Amino acid sequence: MIEFSRCPFQIVEDNFHLIEQHWQEVVSDKRDLAPHWEFFREAEKGKHLICFSAKNGDELAGYAVFLIQPDLHSRHTLLAYNDAVFMRRDCRKNGTGKAFLEYCDQELAKSGINLILWHVKPKRDFSGVLKTMGYQEFSTIYGRNVSV
Repeated sequence: MIEFSRCPFQIVEDNFHLIEQHWQEVVSDKRDLAPHWEFFREAEKGKHLICFSAKNGDELAGYAVFLIQPDLHSRHTLLAYNDAVFMRRDCRKNGTGKAFLEYCDQELAKSGINLILWHVKPKRDFSGVLKTMGYQEFSTIYGRNVSV
């Protein structure tokens, strides 16, 4: 049975093989996978990062990483912006993915967050699940690599 919990970012960092799987599955612009570990660690120290894990026994089955910040347009809003969410393919069954998203929602709300934004990649679009949870589309983000 898969169990969810809040976890230190170190657990995600220590499971780089899952980050690589995630990268291969969802990223369109595969420049280089070189996470800025120091940024994540510093954000966590400053209480600007919250991580959740999905574990199948002792093995990490999935993770969700959120950056926490005040909403710059609404001083009464504390925002959790999903940086990454991933569940191993072999663990995506029987509603486990949706249950993980719901768990993250509940725990973030308990932490004082009042606006959650999920980052949905076109290659692995789970917006249908989010809509069943009451989410609505806020914006669409476009990107272009301009490095030389």
